[in-house]
Amino acid sequence: MPKAYLTIDDSPTAISLNLCRYLKDQNIPAIFYCRGDNIEQHFDDTVEMIRMGFVIGNHGYAHKRAVGLDYEDVVEDISRCEDLIDKAYDAAGVKRPGKYYRFPYLDRGCGAWIVDFDKLPDDIRPIIHDLFADGLYLDDTRPTEALREKKHMLQYWLADKGFTLPFEGVTFPWYQHPQMASALDALYTFSTSDWMLTARHLEKDHPYKTIEDLKGKIDSDPYLFSDKHNNIVLIHDQVELEHVFKALVGHMAASGIEFLPVSSTHQP
Repeated sequence: MPKAYLTIDDSPTAISLNLCRYLKDQNIPAIFYCRGDNIEQHFDDTVEMIRMGFVIGNHGYAHKRAVGLDYEDVVEDISRCEDLIDKAYDAAGVKRPGKYYRFPYLDRGCGAWIVDFDKLPDDIRPIIHDLFADGLYLDDTRPTEALREKKHMLQYWLADKGFTLPFEGVTFPWYQHPQMASALDALYTFSTSDWMLTARHLEKDHPYKTIEDLKGKIDSDPYLFSDKHNNIVLIHDQVELEHVFKALVGHMAASGIEFLPVSSTHQP
């Protein structure tokens, strides 16, 4: 049976508890990567999400791209969200299982240069490039040495502060590259591309225009249904996408994918 971790970005919102109730009804665990500014607006809902058994991860305070921020500003942004997550767990009376982080836009400090594509083995470069080209507008612009250094410094900082990855069994050969499997921020192995169905993106020239298009993307993915390797699925918590979320998660579950609870013990 194929297995995957369900990871949800941009929470909490006005629909987060609806999503949680849906997931509870389907017996599907998930980790919600939350924005600090959204936690401030929906603090009580965040507490309730924790009490319902869902894991809260850090998605930065203001959802800014790290490429345009100084190292100190990125650290401050992450730390500000950390404080709010700690407060939410304290208010819920639940022990926090771990510290988990995903960069906004997956920008690890080098913009779209998520991994060093120049150093990837030839056989995995197109796989990883296609994976992250989904909405990230990858190009061939190489980052400066200063940006590369910031990227490494941020990984050192995450390690020093005790961040870990909550996933196990993600053993695809192309995922095992150190910049993916050994990094301390959460990447993914499958994007639902749900964001393409938001009103502002439907006007653009994206390949997916309907829920059926996205179901087709799910069905045709060469890795999502592997029973040898666990996947990390990315989807979003956005008010206008509630019906899309339920349709896609339901489709994956009906297709035989078992969603796994995140691990609180994994060390990279």
